[in-house]
Amino acid sequence: MAGENTHHQPPPVTLQDAIAEIRRLQTKMASVESRKADKDIGTEEDEIIDSQLLAQALWDARVPKNFKTPHLPVFDGKSDPSEHLMAVGTQTAIIGAAEH
Repeated sequence: MAGENTHHQPPPVTLQDAIAEIRRLQTKMASVESRKADKDIGTEEDEIIDSQLLAQALWDARVPKNFKTPHLPVFDGKSDPSEHLMAVGTQTAIIGAAEH
């Protein structure tokens, strides 16, 4: 028949079906966000452990008997940071410390 539409339409979505789908998707999103947060915490813990390895290496380092602690200027935030870095750089160069 010429005027007949053979394409079937899906049944209309009810308000209850829409609400159920929204709740299902909200639960799924909460699960995804929770897994992502757990992964981020694990990454942060790995970074802390990695930094503690360096700290442990510093604690384990032996200081020469004739070592004299250099007087390094303290940055109080009131002066130019570039000048402070130059002053510290000068002091570390005088004692032959490696730059980091």
